[in-house]
Amino acid sequence: MIPKVYVGFEWFGLERVVSSLKVPPECGAMVTFSGIPRSAPEDGEVEYLEYEAYPEMAVKEMGKIRRETIDKFGVKEVIIHHRIGKVLVGEPSFLVVVIGGHREETFRACRYAVDSTKERAPIWKKEVLIGGDSRWKEGDRIVKG
Repeated sequence: MIPKVYVGFEWFGLERVVSSLKVPPECGAMVTFSGIPRSAPEDGEVEYLEYEAYPEMAVKEMGKIRRETIDKFGVKEVIIHHRIGKVLVGEPSFLVVVIGGHREETFRACRYAVDSTKERAPIWKKEVLIGGDSRWKEGDRIVKG
């Protein structure tokens, strides 16, 4: 069974998560977001990310975000998954899937779940650069490095 909220080393992947869902007949929209480590000039030459988390607290906070998203936007389902451990540039590390009645609220709900998870879940990433330098980030903020 695929969990609704997950933080861990295993990666279920978009196809597996989506294929496990039963879309209610009153729903006409499914929006997904996949966060993928990148190596862009403005970020430096990133080779990989090393994610760490306080898993119990992250799952608890992500569960709250899931419930808030459903209640606030009236969508039917929200799945939030985040990997920990080493993730290479180009591999997915963060997944949000939202199912709703219409595209407008479903898009807004997905953005809310993504932004809230990045802001509130105790998940940190170390960007390891080609050459060995590194820096720690929480969400989008550099916290050390």
